[in-house]
Amino acid sequence: MSGDKVKAAVMTEFGKIEVQRFPKPGVNKDSALVKMKMCGICGTDKHLFHGLPPAPLFVKRPLILGHENLGIIEEIGDEAKRKMAVQGGEIKVGDRVTWYAGIPCGECWYCRFLPSNHAATLCPNAKGYGQNICAADPPHLFGGYAEYCYLLPGVWVYKIPDSMPDKVAVLTDIFAATIGVRKGMMPYPVLKEGFGPGDTVVILGSGPIGMAAGITASLAGAYRVILVGGIKERLKLAGELGVFDHIVDIEEMPNADERAFYVLSLTPGEVGPDMVVDCTGSPDAVPQGLSMLRRGGTFVELGNFLDTGTTTINPFMHLCFKDVILVGQWSCPPQSFDNALKLMELAMKRGIPLEKIVTHSYKIEQAGEALLSNVYMKGIITP
Repeated sequence: MSGDKVKAAVMTEFGKIEVQRFPKPGVNKDSALVKMKMCGICGTDKHLFHGLPPAPLFVKRPLILGHENLGIIEEIGDEAKRKMAVQGGEIKVGDRVTWYAGIPCGECWYCRFLPSNHAATLCPNAKGYGQNICAADPPHLFGGYAEYCYLLPGVWVYKIPDSMPDKVAVLTDIFAATIGVRKGMMPYPVLKEGFGPGDTVVILGSGPIGMAAGITASLAGAYRVILVGGIKERLKLAGELGVFDHIVDIEEMPNADERAFYVLSLTPGEVGPDMVVDCTGSPDAVPQGLSMLRRGGTFVELGNFLDTGTTTINPFMHLCFKDVILVGQWSCPPQSFDNALKLMELAMKRGIPLEKIVTHSYKIEQAGEALLSNVYMKGIITP
């Protein structure tokens, strides 16, 4: 272990961030050390920072937040070079990488009896970077709001394509988190059961997840993508991305029923969209989205990643009468990172300006300020 000190923004208690320094660690044969370039500020980070449920049940403090990570391999053990290289070959010093933030235990019922793409998200004992690995435990650096991050054995590491700018690469976790859109393509899109090419999609929510979900739906062949959201600056940016055919401003159309009827008017035969994807993080968006959806359509819930409260639906009108396909998503499996990188490459080839989604940058010392701010589309921490 070297005598150098590493700076990090540490959540010492809910609602409080302190800048602390830790010893810069060396690595073992099966681990690695990454010099951070940037870390995205996720809505989940804000949720954890404020101690909203169920954060008090699993967050171990002190904690270095940050799981949307991008950095450069500074040191890596001989075994880790191959074992961490998800795409094959070897991970080398100097490689620009991102990594899946979770490490499932491999021993619980979910890990042993479900496919790996489910086990990684449902494992109750999983270690999560920026979520439940305590900064008090050596080597301390288990979150992205820091100058360095330590990669434990079992982490899945992905190399970033040379042609991809940093401000696009840092969105990998965001695009991986839209796996619900791809899950919505099941079971038989050719028979209009599940989203398929040529369909109409409505995205509820104009935050980063909403942008990524809309781009994903467009790349997957949606004929028409409609965004329903708020905040003028975000809606202006959504228009600049060039993937939304219609943008509905909830401030200009505050009545939910009026919005639903308007969305129906934008669909063939006014039957409603084939798929609605809720990315708002607001429970009340769920019944609103279900009311827009056509009968036999697909509803995807990927905005309420943590407990945001309850809402009321009418089981007959919203579910049974409409014969709805419901898709719930919590987190995303590590396999989705490879798909996310390919989607972002494809978006870049089509001229979609993904880097515009990153609007604000903060230093480690400003992490507390950043977590309290709502001015940005996607904010990042840059050491």
